[in-house]
Amino acid sequence: MTTIDAQLYETVGQTGSIHSMIESSLYRCQKSGLDAHMDRLPPVTKEMVERGKSHVSGHIHLMRRSTPLYYQNLTEILKANHTVLCYVYNNFDVFGRYGDQTLKDELKRINFCLGANLGETVIGTNAAVMSMRAPKGVWVIGDDHYIDVMKPYACYAYQIPGRYSRTGIGLLITRKENLTPDLAALFRFIESTELIITTGQASEDIFIKDTIVSMTYNKEQSRNAVLIVDNGGYITYANDRFYEMFHADPLTTINKALAEHLPEFGFVKSCLESGRKITRKRVFVGDSRAPAGPYYVDCTPVERDGEWIAVLVTLYRTDGAGKQENQGFAPKYTFDDLLGVSPKFVQLKTFAERIADTNSAVFIQGESGTGKELFAHAIHGASCRREKPFVSINCAALPKELIGSELFGYVGGAFTGANRSGAKGKFELADGGTLFLDEIGEMPLEMQSVLLRVLEENAVTRIGGDKPISINVRIITATNRDLQQYIADGKFRADLYYRLNVINLNMVPLRERKEDIPILAEAFTTRYAAENNVHIQGISQNALYALMDYRWPGNVRELRNVIERGVITAGNGYIQLRHLPGSLTHLSDVEPAQSGKDEPEAMGTKYVQRRREIALRLMQELDGNKTLVAKRMGISRSTLYRILRNEKA
Repeated sequence: MTTIDAQLYETVGQTGSIHSMIESSLYRCQKSGLDAHMDRLPPVTKEMVERGKSHVSGHIHLMRRSTPLYYQNLTEILKANHTVLCYVYNNFDVFGRYGDQTLKDELKRINFCLGANLGETVIGTNAAVMSMRAPKGVWVIGDDHYIDVMKPYACYAYQIPGRYSRTGIGLLITRKENLTPDLAALFRFIESTELIITTGQASEDIFIKDTIVSMTYNKEQSRNAVLIVDNGGYITYANDRFYEMFHADPLTTINKALAEHLPEFGFVKSCLESGRKITRKRVFVGDSRAPAGPYYVDCTPVERDGEWIAVLVTLYRTDGAGKQENQGFAPKYTFDDLLGVSPKFVQLKTFAERIADTNSAVFIQGESGTGKELFAHAIHGASCRREKPFVSINCAALPKELIGSELFGYVGGAFTGANRSGAKGKFELADGGTLFLDEIGEMPLEMQSVLLRVLEENAVTRIGGDKPISINVRIITATNRDLQQYIADGKFRADLYYRLNVINLNMVPLRERKEDIPILAEAFTTRYAAENNVHIQGISQNALYALMDYRWPGNVRELRNVIERGVITAGNGYIQLRHLPGSLTHLSDVEPAQSGKDEPEAMGTKYVQRRREIALRLMQELDGNKTLVAKRMGISRSTLYRILRNEKA
């Protein structure tokens, strides 16, 4: 050690124990025969560069993205002080260099660059190696470096205890003539801030996690896979259950784009863009990464200062959900399955989403085929009861004498042909969940009084029994009848009607939401073409005119059946006018094709213009959020772009 170097050590205040450790390293290197007169580090191969890049974990990227201002300022400070900060992996590979460009270029000329290895057996004594043997930061200055090429430099290295059991090294380098007490103090300050930032103590995801801790999102969370996805679509956190379920690990998961890691979860980002909670969405994972079968996904956005900054994703496949589905007691539809952009329909859907997570009775009234049952499924799936059964019964489909036993159950031997051990009724099967009573207007009058008593007492007594059984059931009812008139005619009890009609949903007939017809028709065409393995290119101009001009007494159900028929009869190509039922094709106000023939080109001028008007209106209503507009229209973002560019879509 030269006199100058000794003075520099006094400047930085290094202890004698560290000097002893350095001397031991120098002795080992000399005994090993390592060349001390190297004029550069060993050459860095392409493979070494790639290995260095592989050490940059997703968590490191996350820290950089979470605190960009800090790293911008740090880079400026390093430049101003003619210093370079290197990140070194625990096998001594260099995987990052930041700071003064002149010094970086100088170091690169001696092969001190990305991919270089600083191991003791490779370049001898140096600060990176010493830092892994010391409890705190280590200085190696000038002649205490083993190889000649490193002797012009003063280096300070410290351990960075990383996330997920990784330990890295921060290495600060400057020329030794540049070292002053102020610069030494700066190096230690950088060490402190780097330890805070890189270990994530001041990162954005900490705020997100703290917010989530206070949220009651699932009482059985230990059985569920949990992810946190930031507003860029990147995974910032995953729990152990996720890693176990998908055979993954933090190093390959953190800071990966969710859509890249799980393409089936592309819908999660739209939750952030809209701020809309998603509950019990069914997802099928497309390969062998996880056990087969449907998964259910809940998405809860996290807000700060009026901005959606993250979304909590809960993925579950509980035994209860599987058993319910096998018995037909799980909802089949979510609000995402309810397509439409017309103002009346959107208002109805928004209201239904708002009241879904309550326990109040819901009364759905509307014409046949308007989607009453779909809304009932979606409401249950978005409610706090979604883990429990969804049981439905059509009151019009059961014989009058059986409806009581179906609803309330019976004890063994209650009537001829009864099961000896008895049977649960729909109320008991739905306990804790939702009971959907379709066509409630067809329930016999004498059963209505029994139903009212059950609802008032929250208890059911099986037929032939005398012991009340407590139940906790949310009731959703639906009818296409005018129950007010039924009450006037003495066919329905007024007290039961008011008990059921706490929240009222009036379905919108298809003739009052005609702008939704092309969207629904396109969705049905895609669905039935896939189911029947045919290639349908679209719907012809005249066929679209016919669909738009028809009054649809059977509503969406009738439209669905018409499209299914069209797909099957068309086989391939376009659904044309001749593939539709006669009730549509003989309308007097169907606009003829200009050529006098059935025009095979899909998306005719009138339809294209109308659909573009819808898209532009929604763009204005939704503040230009293309993802949400595409979702509302039931189309892909690429199709929306073509519509907005006024191209054929």
